[in-house]
Amino acid sequence: MLADFFAWWSARIAELLPASLINAAKVPDGIVIDADRTDTVTAWQRRKGREEPIGLGMAARLAARTTVLLRPAADMVLVKRYAVPTAPRNDLDQMLRHDLARITPFPANALFWRWDGRPKPGDRTRTDVVLTMVPKSALAAALDGLAAADIAPRFLEIDSGGQPRLLPLAENAAAQSRLLPALSCLCGGLAVVAVVLPFLLQALALHITNADIAALQPAVAQVEALRRGLNDGNAGREVLIREQEHSADVLQVLATLTRILPDDSFLTDFALRDRHFTISGRSASAPRLITGLSAEPSIGDAAFAAPVTRIEGATADVFTIGAEVRP
Repeated sequence: MLADFFAWWSARIAELLPASLINAAKVPDGIVIDADRTDTVTAWQRRKGREEPIGLGMAARLAARTTVLLRPAADMVLVKRYAVPTAPRNDLDQMLRHDLARITPFPANALFWRWDGRPKPGDRTRTDVVLTMVPKSALAAALDGLAAADIAPRFLEIDSGGQPRLLPLAENAAAQSRLLPALSCLCGGLAVVAVVLPFLLQALALHITNADIAALQPAVAQVEALRRGLNDGNAGREVLIREQEHSADVLQVLATLTRILPDDSFLTDFALRDRHFTISGRSASAPRLITGLSAEPSIGDAAFAAPVTRIEGATADVFTIGAEVRP
């Protein structure tokens, strides 16, 4: 199925190209052997399209490392044109191989041959086929002579209407010739892959990235919750600091009073509001408490808020003192 699709695709692409370009074949450089009806052979060396005559001995030495082409005389070449139903290339090849004995005086195994096809412009269900053939018997003597000189041509070079064509001389060469369209299709497929692959890789990387982001969402949500908690805690501390600046720190005031009051004094009541505190209690000498509080820089305006009374039968004064906590 895939081979049929590539064959169809190649045919459609070929329809878009000029006929001269489709039929043209670039003949390779190498050794060219001309053969005529008298079995006379002449050797040429082709370099960049230019041919120079050489001897068979030189041709034999060069044949081991370059391509050897046999060029038969024009009257040895048979050309047949006819139309066949359009089919995949491999099917057409097999059909023409079996059809050669019907449309020519020779079976397929008695010919060096190739075919070139192009769908009809007005009817895509039919394919115009050009068969190019050379009878093996016409070249038998020339091939035997070349084999004796250790020269083994790989292809026949045919001039068909000014367009060179290469005919395979062996089955393996024919297989290679049939392999070329498949390799061309493969190259086309690789070119498509080369174009599409970067986009596929980018899409795959994006998919992986999105999957990683989705996997990290629970952790991100937890971090955001912790961050919000920290922000809320900071906001609470800021409120507490502002309130402490407004009303003073209760613990700090108690610590200061504990440090100032002598050991023979103790408190029975403590109240702090808007940086003003009131303390009540008992002391062996209440007046000296005013002196101690007034000497403290963080306390100001210390004064008795009520008359000092002495408890009968005891040596302690009952006092109530009010003062301000300085910023």
